[in-house]
Amino acid sequence: MKFKIKRSDGHFDIFEVKVTPHMSVLEALFQIQDEQDSTLAFRYSCRGAVCGSCALLINKKQRLACRTQVSEIAGERVLAPAAFGPLVRPLLKTGDDILIEPLPNLPVVKDLIVDWEPFFKHYRDMQPWFIGNGTKTETEMLMSQADLEKVEKYAACIQCCICYGACPVVSRNKDFPGPAALAKAWRFYADTRNSDTEAILKRVDIKNGVWACNEVYRCVEVCPKKVPPTNAITGFMRNIIKHKFKAIF
Repeated sequence: MKFKIKRSDGHFDIFEVKVTPHMSVLEALFQIQDEQDSTLAFRYSCRGAVCGSCALLINKKQRLACRTQVSEIAGERVLAPAAFGPLVRPLLKTGDDILIEPLPNLPVVKDLIVDWEPFFKHYRDMQPWFIGNGTKTETEMLMSQADLEKVEKYAACIQCCICYGACPVVSRNKDFPGPAALAKAWRFYADTRNSDTEAILKRVDIKNGVWACNEVYRCVEVCPKKVPPTNAITGFMRNIIKHKFKAIF
């Protein structure tokens, strides 16, 4: 199987990989690094779809390399949207090779390694932590099962940057926080034990906040953990409008 890999200087190198049963894209990259080019740079950690470190653009789709099976994408033909706007340029992938590129919307450090700092800056700006409501320390802060279900799917985020790399708004507006940061903000806003809800609304109710979202659901499509960031963003929109009406009346 041929792997076509984008390097730091923008050119593509082609490697022949001896594919074994159940081989992941990450395992193929290990084989290339071990046997053909020790300078090939890529990031990984857990190898079990938990840490999110190995997120890449594979055949023009944002995916985890450790979770993507080579056999499932061999000979894949892909038509994917580029940045959303007046002119939408389609991203095409044809041929029998497997195309590997660094995650979009982030600066390239070397080969397939990108700098995640822009992503984490927006993440920190959302202040993704819990602020209690003053309950006495000796008393448990209980949640109903229904309330728990409202937030647990957003807590499943592994901060892999895949949604950030797929977001058409991020591709043209680096001030947009991105889907993961806004979804995490919703996780704490929707938590019935959190007392910081008004402050969270203020943080997302800005020009480059939730209102910048195009609602094309690319983030929902690519998330490996089935987190629905767009649902969180539209939830914020509804609650911001409700909050402003309450303030008036």
